[in-house]
Parts: sequence; structure tokens; C-alpha cells
Amino acid sequence: MINKNFKYYITICLIVFSFNSCNVLDEEPFTQPSTENFYQNETDALAALTSVYARLKSGIGYYKQQFMPTLFASSDQGLSTYLYREFKQGIVTSTNQSLNNLWKELYLGIRDANNVIANVPNIEMEEELKNRVIGEAKFLRALNYFNLVRCFGEVPLRTEPVEAGDDQGLPVSSIVEIYDIIISDLNYAAIHCWSRNETRGNYTNDLGRATSTSAHAILAKVYTRIASSKRTASEGILGNNLYLEFPESYLNYYQYAKDECDSVINGQGFNLSSNLEEWITIFDADNGNNPEMIFDVQGSSLTGQGTAVSNLFTPRNAGLSGSGFGGNNKLKPLFINNRIDKLDNRYQNSIITQYETSTRIFNVNPGTTGYIPTNIATGNNLGTLWQIWTAKYIDSEATTEYTSRQNWHIIRLADIYLMRAEANAEILSDPTAANNDINILRNRVEMGNVDYSSFTMDSFREELLKERAVELYMEGHRFFDLTRFGVYDEYCRFIYGDTDGARQPEDYTWPIPLTETSTNSEID
Repeated sequence: MINKNFKYYITICLIVFSFNSCNVLDEEPFTQPSTENFYQNETDALAALTSVYARLKSGIGYYKQQFMPTLFASSDQGLSTYLYREFKQGIVTSTNQSLNNLWKELYLGIRDANNVIANVPNIEMEEELKNRVIGEAKFLRALNYFNLVRCFGEVPLRTEPVEAGDDQGLPVSSIVEIYDIIISDLNYAAIHCWSRNETRGNYTNDLGRATSTSAHAILAKVYTRIASSKRTASEGILGNNLYLEFPESYLNYYQYAKDECDSVINGQGFNLSSNLEEWITIFDADNGNNPEMIFDVQGSSLTGQGTAVSNLFTPRNAGLSGSGFGGNNKLKPLFINNRIDKLDNRYQNSIITQYETSTRIFNVNPGTTGYIPTNIATGNNLGTLWQIWTAKYIDSEATTEYTSRQNWHIIRLADIYLMRAEANAEILSDPTAANNDINILRNRVEMGNVDYSSFTMDSFREELLKERAVELYMEGHRFFDLTRFGVYDEYCRFIYGDTDGARQPEDYTWPIPLTETSTNSEID
């Protein structure tokens, strides 16, 4: 579990910074509270940094509530509540309230990070600790911008605090400029962030903080995104056209991704679970910071400190997310039937699980899509229910919708192996180059080896998407995988049909919210 001191810090900072920024929430995204009387000592520096972490799960827009459901609904994975119908149908407009919430929360996180990066250098404090604080703030700024650029494409780029009275907007920056900042920030973080649980002087790098390894991991994600998006753009996928602006060949970016993956895999402090039984436990609510999780947004049972993930992705009134609540983000059968091997142990142990309500028991129907519901009172079979929720985010001890101990899994080691497999295959134009890394993941969950020697690169990419779908299900990667692979329209149309499935090039990113374009004259 995350260090108690770090949890305490987050709680205090949420209270303190909510007073400092309450007026900001109704203003333009780039407005900031005064820092005139703050940033006096290292205690202030650490408190300010913790507020940047806290922003990851504050409000309703980001990892707190809406980010994951919007990604889920935008992909081919399944059904969602009416709140995200526009995302499911591919008809998201600039007036969508969820877009506004996401946009605002992301930029508030960037604002808070900019304040730390600008003000902490002026504080007299131990140099290693100062650099670590700045490195973590740059990591978090990079994460915010990475999510912005993947979701919205070209966006305004601000890397300095806003001066008092300076509330004008900025034009959008090119996608290359945005990624340059992301890469620069992560490279700084990779050098200056500490290792997992590392102690220097009187300070320990508490679980939950960014590490040097997590910076390398997100860098691998960034380079993989650039590489695959540029590849598909060069093959005619219009939704990824912006990536043609990158100056180097896509193979070079895959090489950079591979190098970052190597750094993570060869580093210290993180390792894969060794067998199926151990793999299952990495998703337990009280095991969120196990060595496979490279960077998580922290859950907690403390009031105001938990995540909403259990509430969002477990069935209502099933007791899997506590008592009396639960969400409606469930899988569409066609996704399960066509994108996942139902005999895969990962499907049986992380995607589908038996559950019951006050009146029914829902037993898993082995080898099929859904459940066999049984009336508890009569024992009568009620037919097959074609609805599936993930078993990854169960926290039956949650007391409210927002007190789950479950972490949001931003990136874990399995993703690194899958990205390295992809990079090796693309660099050599040889699917067999992916065999070793993928089989490492399959063997630990008691699945047989794969051999891609007879596969073309196109058929390999198809199989890789399947492997990523089952291993990383409901961890926020699917929408981005479909867009960067250039199969967004094809895959969504197959699952949802010609109406809800249709995706145009403009649907590869979401529109900038009207609340921003109507007040920012610099955006066309």
C-alpha cells in the first residue's frame, strides 16, 4: 500500500489547494491562484507537488470519474451509460460536457505542475530532493499533455505559470512541439526521479510517486504512439495525418521505443508475476502497488481519496464495489466473441467473474459470452444474460462510489513487453521477433506459446491487438491502440454496425470544447 505519510500529504493538500483554487474552477483553464506567499521551503515544495498528484483524481473529469468511461465508450469494447452515448456513436461534439470536464482537469493539472517547475528552483533546499520534486512535476505535466494530445490532437501549449491578470488564451501548437515538451519532460524525470522505495537522506520515494522507471515507461508509450501513428499515416490513414510532421522515419521512433522498453525491463524494482495465481492477485484492491504496476493513480478507502473505478466497472447492487452501487459500463458480446479468446485464462480470471445480487446469482457460462442467472429463491434458471463487467476492479469493501482502494493502472510491466514485441517486429519487419516477449506473458498465465513465423506483418498486427485486448483489458489503452493502428473505423463498425460504428478521420481525436474555443480567440 502507498506510504501513510504520502496519503496524509495528499489529504492535506486537497484541502489546502481546494481553497486556493476554488475560484479557478469556474474560470479559464489557464488561470492560476497566487503563489506570492507560498514556495518558501521544502515543506511547501513537497506539498505543492502532492497537489499535482492529487489533481489526477480530483473533480469529475479525469481519472476520478469520466476519463476511463469516455475511452471505454469510444473504443470497440462495449456498451456504456447514456452519459457517453456520443462517444460510443462517434458523434462527439464540442458542446459535450464530459469533454469540457476532461479538458479543464487536464489543464488544471498542467497549471499546478507549471507552478512547481517554475517556483521550486528558487527554494533553498537539498539539491537532490529539489531535482526530484521538479522531475516528478515534469513527469506529471508530460502525462497530462500526453493524454491531451492523444485525445484532442493539436492543443494550446503552456509551460510557464500565468502572471496575475494574464488570462488570454493561446493558439494551438503543432503536434511535434507538444511531443517535444513531453519527451523533454520525461527525459528530465528519467534522470532526476528516484527509484522505487529509494531512500536518500531523510526522504524515501514513497510508493505512488513517479520513478525513473515510470518515466522510461511513459517514454516508451510516447515513442510507440508516434511510430505506429506515423506508419499508418504514411499508409493512408487520414486520422493520423498530423503524425506525418515528425521528421524521422517511423522505424527510428520504434527503435527509441525499444530502447526505453529495454531500460524498463532491465531496471530495478519492477517484475512480472511469475504464475497465474500470482497474476490474478495483482488486481486485488489491496495489492495496487505490486511490482508489476509501474505507475498507478492511487486509490484509498479514505473519504475523498478513493477512486471511482470499482463503481464504474462493476454491476450495480452486486456487492463487487460495495453495497448499493455500481456502474453500467459493460462489454458488448461481439467484442468478446471476436476480439478475445474465451478460453484464455486472463479472460476467465480478470474480465468475467461470478457475482450475485439480492435476488439472483450470475454464474459464468464457461466458454461462452455471458452468465447463467439463477433465481436465488426458486433456483430457476433465468436464461443467459449477455452482459459482462470486468473483474479487475472489484473492491467489495468500498463504502461509497468514491472510496475504492483500487488504483487506476496507468502503465504496468506487461504493456512494456507488448510494446517491445511490437517494436522488434516492426524494426525487423519480422513477426517472429515478437515471439519471446509475448510468450513470456502467455506462459506466466498458463497459456501456450505462439509462433508468428507464418504470419504477415498485417496478420501479426491483428494478433497483437488481440493480445493487448486480453492482457490490458479495461486499463485505458484500447481506444488509443485502435487509432494508432489505423483500424478505428473498421473495428468499431464491426462491433456496433454501420450507424454507431462509423468513425471518420476527425473522430481519431475529439473536438476542443466549445467553452474553450468561444473564449479563446487564438483558436480558429
